[in-house]
Amino acid sequence: MSWMRIALLVFEGVMGLFMAYAAYSLFSGTPPSVAASRKALRYPRWYWALAGVVATIAAITLLAGLYLPIIGAFGALWCIAYFIVATFTHLFRADFKNLGLPMFFALVFLGLAALQWGEVMRLITYAHLL
Repeated sequence: MSWMRIALLVFEGVMGLFMAYAAYSLFSGTPPSVAASRKALRYPRWYWALAGVVATIAAITLLAGLYLPIIGAFGALWCIAYFIVATFTHLFRADFKNLGLPMFFALVFLGLAALQWGEVMRLITYAHLL
């Protein structure tokens, strides 16, 4: 196994654990900074539960991608979509103070998808066959 593949697996694993923590923080409302950000956005409780479910799916797919790379590629694309929606959530509510983090993480996951480009293209090919 090449060092590049090992680095990719470590990166994907760390980001999978990050998404698991993001899901936990959405369900639990902790740390206080997350609770304050949620309160500032003024979305209903179901919105945050949905975001937690989507983050859980992201964590599961990224961690499963350690064994099945095509699932990891799907997880990276899923996370890009998740953080684009998060970016627009902050934009629509004029919460410019907290806008940087979702944009940053969208770029991080874009990098992860770029590192898995072969699997992303395989996934797109499978999607066209459906």
